[in-house]
Amino acid sequence: MENYISREVKQWVNAHGDEIELEISEYSLSIYTRQRIFPISDRYFKVIATICQEEPPFKDFFATGMAFKKSIAIKKAIQNLHNEAAY
Repeated sequence: MENYISREVKQWVNAHGDEIELEISEYSLSIYTRQRIFPISDRYFKVIATICQEEPPFKDFFATGMAFKKSIAIKKAIQNLHNEAAY
């Protein structure tokens, strides 16, 4: 079962003029066993990365990354986004 903790959004424009947005959500993960809650880990992060071209042809690309550390989840999402946009 997932328990939502927090959410933040970061935006910037890259060197090519494309807008990149990261939606960073933080969750607490628990397992219910014999009517008790045993935490697997304190928290984990899910990042949704979006890139939008500001000039024609307009294209939008989306990718996700998940990890127990925020920085690793961001790196995974950005790497997946670049892989998606390269095609």
